[in-house]
Amino acid sequence: MNKPLVLIIDDDNNFREIWKLKLLTSGFNVLEATNGKEALEILNKNKPDIILLDVIMPEMDGVETFFAIKDRPELQNIKIFFITSMDDLNEELAKYHKKIAGEIGAVDYLRKATDLNKLVEILKNNLVNATK
Repeated sequence: MNKPLVLIIDDDNNFREIWKLKLLTSGFNVLEATNGKEALEILNKNKPDIILLDVIMPEMDGVETFFAIKDRPELQNIKIFFITSMDDLNEELAKYHKKIAGEIGAVDYLRKATDLNKLVEILKNNLVNATK
């Protein structure tokens, strides 16, 4: 079986590097983009299984990027997870963000501080559920 392909879209180089290393050592292939415009160019040539999309970025924020991706019919089935560094969100606000993300068609809304083993588990579970 081919390794699942993940596209990480985030303007924080350190964050991308940490998550990329964890995903590579966990059996994924990884592509990176520093903003939404770069991601859309990458998506012209690659179709990842999963996109991890930062909410707050320069040029094109995560929500704008999300809708630009979902507007392209060939990319409709890619699982997109919003990610955020807003780790101080209270539980009520975090639930609200997850609800909104789900309503617009994202799979989930993850904090960047998510335990990396838990992240891998979440992504693998979503890939398994996609094949059922």
